[in-house]
Amino acid sequence: MPKAAKTTEPAEAPAGHIQSLEKGLRILDEIIAAPAPVKLADIIKKFDMDKASAFRFLQTLEFHGFLRKDSDTKEYDAGGRLYYWASRLRQKTRIIDAFHGHLERLANMTQHTAHLGLLVNDRVLLADFAHSSSIVAIHHAIGGLEPIHSSAAGKAIVAFLPREKRDEMIEANEFIRFTERTIMTREELILDLEMVRERGYAVDAGESYGGLYCVARPVMDAQGQPFASLGITTVTALVGRDSDHFRTIIGALETVASEISRELKG
Repeated sequence: MPKAAKTTEPAEAPAGHIQSLEKGLRILDEIIAAPAPVKLADIIKKFDMDKASAFRFLQTLEFHGFLRKDSDTKEYDAGGRLYYWASRLRQKTRIIDAFHGHLERLANMTQHTAHLGLLVNDRVLLADFAHSSSIVAIHHAIGGLEPIHSSAAGKAIVAFLPREKRDEMIEANEFIRFTERTIMTREELILDLEMVRERGYAVDAGESYGGLYCVARPVMDAQGQPFASLGITTVTALVGRDSDHFRTIIGALETVASEISRELKG
């Protein structure tokens, strides 16, 4: 039976985004994802651009090392700057690879999509996810930043940070409204984070996406500091705060998060 898929990818770009930067990033993404080097004509056709504009985008990306142009074929491929970034990120990708088995176990235990959030440069990054065998699958956008005022993945980490660091992240946060349930003030967020610390897990009850329900717990490093979060995402109709199923989810999150923390300490 095919899975009833829902997606957490945003439908449109947020207000205030830079359109030219967005187009350049989309071009870069297209070339990286392509199975073979890409020609100027391919970019013109894909993005419905005139030749001069497409060439300027490619030339700029090449100048900064994000693309490499073959002098003979005139084709474009990933440049050295991207490989440098990849080497810098290798440590984090090793963590993601090491955790994927735990995500799969959590998904099977709860029968919901499991996800991993990582604290990276004071931002919470959605780093990985795993599907269960359920007919309902939530497709996450890997690499997206999780809002700390609405997402369970973000709140689960921020709530357990030292107060000074927590307050710094809250001050830097942009309170964007995603649904009518989104927390929109610093005071409301601090109150919510204090409840997260008290009960040990964070909840996103339709605060980021209407109709979706997320629960997440922090994962602590060897020093007892949160550096990641482990969570599940499902549709609101399938889970309730007072149900036995909800308690099963909380127990599974606690079990798997504790296993990861023990491995890190060992």
